[in-house]
Amino acid sequence: MSDSIDGVESSNEPLIFFSNAAMLSHLTRAHHSISRHIEIIRTQSGADDTFNALCFVREALNEMMLMPAIFDLSCDYNIKHVGAKFTESVQEVSAAESYEIDSLFSLCYRFVVEFELKSSTSMSSGLRSAWIELADMDLNDLKSASFQIRWAKNHMAIQMLREYINHPHMTSLKDLPKAIQASEDARIKSIDELSQREERVNALADKLKGYENAYNFVGLYQGFSNLRKDKASEKDLTFKFMVVLGICLVIVPLLKVLNVIEHSSDLVKESFAIAALLAFELMVVYFFRITLQNFRSTKAQLLQIDLRMTLCQFINSYVEFASDARKSDKELLTRFEQVIFSGIVTDESVIPSTFDGLEQVAKIVESLKPK
Repeated sequence: MSDSIDGVESSNEPLIFFSNAAMLSHLTRAHHSISRHIEIIRTQSGADDTFNALCFVREALNEMMLMPAIFDLSCDYNIKHVGAKFTESVQEVSAAESYEIDSLFSLCYRFVVEFELKSSTSMSSGLRSAWIELADMDLNDLKSASFQIRWAKNHMAIQMLREYINHPHMTSLKDLPKAIQASEDARIKSIDELSQREERVNALADKLKGYENAYNFVGLYQGFSNLRKDKASEKDLTFKFMVVLGICLVIVPLLKVLNVIEHSSDLVKESFAIAALLAFELMVVYFFRITLQNFRSTKAQLLQIDLRMTLCQFINSYVEFASDARKSDKELLTRFEQVIFSGIVTDESVIPSTFDGLEQVAKIVESLKPK
């Protein structure tokens, strides 16, 4: 494209062109100058192409002064390409009494077209009326501006679109489908990873629940273990006491037989001595039987504790197995449980009750009392 179209190079920095104080001052003076020029033409020759072009430029400059920030935002393409030429034209019109309107007219036309294409703000009714008046102009009186006007009408939008398409941001936009697909793949992968982690967490939760149950049974097992130690100590003490009683049962009659305990020549005294010895033996036998009963009872308790300690070692797994097994047959484990979970009962039918023989001992003692 020719130099008349190309201007300053593109920049990514924010543009401040119309909002610049110096530019606003130039626009104001140019607006006044063109307004005076319009009045002169109106009184001398009436409306023609130059008159319509001047009216359009006046309305365009007025719009730029009223909305400089919006023109800065909307007209970045022409600011970059013809901003310098526009500044020169405005300065020329604002400073000189006579000037050529062609250059400023074509540049204003380009800015207005870009403003209309890109701005969300509509142009004023005055500018729109002036713009419509240009539609039927053949531009015979403004031949130097005709090329720029036709180019702005027919090709500028294409050039602006091309610049947008080739912009680095738009080039990146071309990769958007790939980025979306990559994002979708990453999302699916994340969901799969979350599912796997959830499965692992659930598995760990099940294990922790199992460990909790196992720990409860370990605590129960420890309690039974402490109780067993106490009962074992009680059994040992009872056994030692029973041994002492057994020795007493043997040694006392033996002392009498071996004459360690002297015999009395008095028959009555000797009878009382023998009766006392016999009563002592009966009392020792009585306490021996009680001790023996306690010993056997302690052994039975130890057996029961051992059974419960054994059950604590497999009860957790057994509960799960029994729950699954009963789904197919409710009676499958009944006999097994009756055997396994029934109490261990020792045969204590031969063990005398605690007060067996107490009446006989009382009768013997009573018979030995003097009448």
